[in-house]
Amino acid sequence: MVRVQKLVRAIAAASALMSGAAQALSLGEIHLNSALNQPFDATIDLSDLRDLGTAELRPNLASVEDFGKAGVDRAFFLNDLKFTPEVRNGRTVIRVTSARPVREPYLNFLLEVNWPSGRILREYTVLLDPPLYTPQAAAAPFAPQVPATPRARANTPGTPRPATPPAAPAPSATQTRGTYTTERRDTLW
Repeated sequence: MVRVQKLVRAIAAASALMSGAAQALSLGEIHLNSALNQPFDATIDLSDLRDLGTAELRPNLASVEDFGKAGVDRAFFLNDLKFTPEVRNGRTVIRVTSARPVREPYLNFLLEVNWPSGRILREYTVLLDPPLYTPQAAAAPFAPQVPATPRARANTPGTPRPATPPAAPAPSATQTRGTYTTERRDTLW
């Protein structure tokens, strides 16, 4: 029993020591500062830097092999992206820029950051100039379809006249525009 307790303590101590050395850097969210048909400009938050400085960070676009392993297409335009570590307002970020305007509505890329004791990869997808949501567009006016009345046929002897279904009642005053309350025998037609 004593040996088991010593073993558990040894494993706990080893894992506590290893957890600090496992990861010295985290890549955070990306913040877009440009729009479609403009040169790309974005910043990526960095955290858990500990004693790393910007001179020790080497961010760049991941290799073709890494893109293939991740199942991400590597568009030719991505070669134009430049990754620069900077300190802004006391926070360390990676600034992502391009010299040419972006013509695609979204970018999907893998960022690789190397430092003396490690390496990290992360995929980023950026939607440029997304469509705006407006409540007016979502609540487009809806006019209920009124079924067409069948044409009156000439009553010829020997041909039975089909029974006409009762006409749908007119909307009541309590109904609002864009709504329709179904009645018995209502169909989509």
